[in-house]
Amino acid sequence: MDSAGGQLTVHVARIFPTHSFPVDDRLILGGRNCTPPPTTAVELVVTLLRCVPTVDERGCPPGCDELSVAARAVHVDTVTIYNALLCCLPTTGQRRRSPQFFLGTQRVLEPDAGCMGVEQRVTVALPGCGCPTDEESP
Repeated sequence: MDSAGGQLTVHVARIFPTHSFPVDDRLILGGRNCTPPPTTAVELVVTLLRCVPTVDERGCPPGCDELSVAARAVHVDTVTIYNALLCCLPTTGQRRRSPQFFLGTQRVLEPDAGCMGVEQRVTVALPGCGCPTDEESP
């Protein structure tokens, strides 16, 4: 198995208002209510996929050594992603305070079509946004 390469992606799973980060609000709002929440939260999904050994063209399964190398690579990826978020995300803020974040569920993605990987969810607090004033309206 070639341990180099792979595919790392990050996508937004959801965005939601919160008054008590990381819990999403369940407030019922009316048409005239324009009080923005103090915080907007964004849940990100970090996914890393790698090729894993599969059945060869003769129908033979991969050997124990190949499977062991693939399992170790996935384990290293889980720890690497977790530590990268835990250690590096706090240094990404442009303000004096680092961003608040919540590390969510991490799961190993089972082999599918020759790929296997890791999915890590992380929720980050962003500043809330306000309604436009009359001067800003189109």
